[in-house]
Amino acid sequence: MKQYLLIILCVFALSVFGQKKKFQINGAGRAYYLANELDIDRELDSISTRKANYGHTLLDFGISAFPNNNTEIIGMFRIRNELGGFWGAGVSFNVRQLTLKGVAGNIVRYELGDIDIRQTPYTVWNSPEEGNLNEGEVFSQRRRVVHYDMFYNDTTNAWRMQGAKAAFGLKFNKGIDAIRFKSYLTRQQVTDGLAVPERLFGGGSLGVVVIPRFELSFNSANLFDLKETIADSIQFKNSVHTAGFRYKTYLKDSIELGFSGEAGLSTSQYLFYQDLRAPESLSDWFVDVNIHSIIADNKFKLSLGYKDVGSDFRSPGAQTRRINFSQFPRVYQQYTNDAIGRPISYVDFISGNTDNTNKISESLVPYFAAYNNSTPYGQATPNRKGVYFNAEQLKGKAFKKSFLRFSGLTQSRGTGTTQKKLFLLAETGTDLYLNEVLNWERKIKFDLGLRYETTARSGESYEQINLQSVFGDVGMSIEIAKKLDLLFGAKLWSTSGTAFVNERNVYNTIVDFDIVNYDFEESVIAAGIQYRFNEHNVLSTHFQKFNISHASENLTDYGMSQFTILYNLFF
Repeated sequence: MKQYLLIILCVFALSVFGQKKKFQINGAGRAYYLANELDIDRELDSISTRKANYGHTLLDFGISAFPNNNTEIIGMFRIRNELGGFWGAGVSFNVRQLTLKGVAGNIVRYELGDIDIRQTPYTVWNSPEEGNLNEGEVFSQRRRVVHYDMFYNDTTNAWRMQGAKAAFGLKFNKGIDAIRFKSYLTRQQVTDGLAVPERLFGGGSLGVVVIPRFELSFNSANLFDLKETIADSIQFKNSVHTAGFRYKTYLKDSIELGFSGEAGLSTSQYLFYQDLRAPESLSDWFVDVNIHSIIADNKFKLSLGYKDVGSDFRSPGAQTRRINFSQFPRVYQQYTNDAIGRPISYVDFISGNTDNTNKISESLVPYFAAYNNSTPYGQATPNRKGVYFNAEQLKGKAFKKSFLRFSGLTQSRGTGTTQKKLFLLAETGTDLYLNEVLNWERKIKFDLGLRYETTARSGESYEQINLQSVFGDVGMSIEIAKKLDLLFGAKLWSTSGTAFVNERNVYNTIVDFDIVNYDFEESVIAAGIQYRFNEHNVLSTHFQKFNISHASENLTDYGMSQFTILYNLFF
């Protein structure tokens, strides 16, 4: 039935194109093959399968129809064939996107169906996963496959949802300059009529431009269950309301000075729950203010800020993680002769071996303290306060996209003790175009990134924490012939120390602390070659080797190698 529907829609679209010339075609194609091999001492693991191969080809066929000047209808259909499924046995047909957008009365812009939602880092924000700090092309090509499939867009930090949104603006001649209004309502969960209630996520923002240099904003994000969609009428409600401001001025023609900030409240309610662990209500607040300056003819941007996020601040739209570390990877889920679950590593992020999030979560899902202990839930991570500093290069010749980020945070409230944890985080990176220095025609590019994080807590011996981690991200791209590049990359992660990791129940309440001792090193070394037919059409092949080694004899060292062929086409 799906095959016939797809054929009918395509024929209809082609007929419309031939008659009215009122639509356009876009989409993507991909061929992906991966050959994995597990490297582990056979005395430690004689039962696990050593090799695992996988591959697929797919076509995303998108049609944008314009029935009139104010309406656009977007449909994208995915045809996917798993390699090895002959004569259509492995073929699937799915609808990847259906969106209706337009302008009503030449005033209100609206979208229905599959939509992208983003507000602020404390209301609705899609924070990137760990293990990516200005990584090289040899890694980012495969990560883009995962991000494309999951509708992650790191330039906008938006979540893809299903629902409706609308926006309009008003201009004024006196008093204030303009008002901008946005609203949305999405469906997050479908009821089963028994234990799972219907869940919606909605809100909006109001922006008031007092003068071109001064703007106020008011935001609201609400996750809530519909009453009586299940028999016992249990309901979860979460509301986040914030207010913000932006102001900028000019000290000289070449120096811009700006002030901005956001503050707000959150309230979570668990209504009609019979479980005594469910809190009746949970509320808290946050504040984040900063000053920034753009200097030297827009070459550099500096910012200094202070934040305080309460320990009970809950914002599902901003605190939802892409990766849940309580899950296991898709490849080599178990290893060793004891068949223990293999934990997720950042190499699994690159290859798409994790079940990434595509729904807003009411829970603060588990994270891996060895990778990120200071801000695991993004800027809205609860129980954090302190200062941060950012420096960014806006223009450059040989060095581009250079950045330096530093934050010094403490807990707002001690967990398990009155002593508070101290978090120090420093990140830096740059893109170096060596060909610009040497005046060569062909590109030689280095991607460099370095991350250092430490967590400390003083007190009695049972309270003390000293956790340190270092992450290096290096990449290189050399154009050896026109449109033909050699790719190299390495990711190195080293962590040692002790962490007290919060264990929460389904109601986000801390019930225990897991004391974990880390002392390991991880590395991924990769090389590849790619041919760029054009900017949106690339054929590449890669080989990478991953290894993890532990200082403790109680933990198992292992490695994985992967050979990849990837053809990516966007049109």
